[in-house]
Amino acid sequence: MTEAVQKNKLEKKDLNRLFIRSNAIQSAFNFERMQAMGFEYAMLPIINKLYKNKEDRIEAYQRHLTYFNTHPWDCGIIFGVVASMEERKANGEDISGDDIQAIKGALMGPLAGLGDSLFWGAFRPIVAGICASLALAGNGFAPLLFVIVINAVHFFAQWWGVNNGYKFADNFMSKMEQLNIKIWMEAASILGLFVVGGLTATWLNVTTPLVYTVGEASVELQATFDAILPKLLPLLITLGVFGILRKGKSATWVMFALIIVGFVLGFFGIL
Repeated sequence: MTEAVQKNKLEKKDLNRLFIRSNAIQSAFNFERMQAMGFEYAMLPIINKLYKNKEDRIEAYQRHLTYFNTHPWDCGIIFGVVASMEERKANGEDISGDDIQAIKGALMGPLAGLGDSLFWGAFRPIVAGICASLALAGNGFAPLLFVIVINAVHFFAQWWGVNNGYKFADNFMSKMEQLNIKIWMEAASILGLFVVGGLTATWLNVTTPLVYTVGEASVELQATFDAILPKLLPLLITLGVFGILRKGKSATWVMFALIIVGFVLGFFGIL
């Protein structure tokens, strides 16, 4: 029995390989099973090492080809937990395939929400804002800096998730509950909104040169807008774009529409 356990024990190199392959979670993405093929690809070496019996391997392959979808940056946690459960199942512990599926299903939703709020809603806009500021100041390294910082955090989050998910698999669900994920999601969303609002006011520089005459006095329309609310035009444009996107128009469509409208209004001296 001791020999079998030792034979089926995952090592550091196995977890490192799982981490590397887990970054392909979005590969073969499809609208039927979402990230299932990417999950299967990452788990293949783990399954092949743990299960020596062909029927057991086929069962594990089929188990991880079912629907799966979560955030691609923090899914390493799920990979680590699942790898630990597969290891224990292969060594004879009372863990069923349904138990493994249940853990995947229980974790993928909260981690998707946390990743969207923390990484997409807060972290990425902040880094993009800083790098855009550097680029506007003439720093040619800014785009590369953005790529380096984004991917450094991405890979660290994935590596940390795989290793700690495997290490704390037994009580990971209870730790997730203690983290109050909903509170963190809400806080990250609020921070992201603050950042987007700041970016809009700082870098969306839209003004109008129009002047209207009252009696003998000439009044600049832009000065009137600034007296009502500074950066009023950028705010209205941002809200307009948001409304169009909410109605289902693609970002590409909106971008070309802004270029055309901006060119026409600029040509006639309105903006």
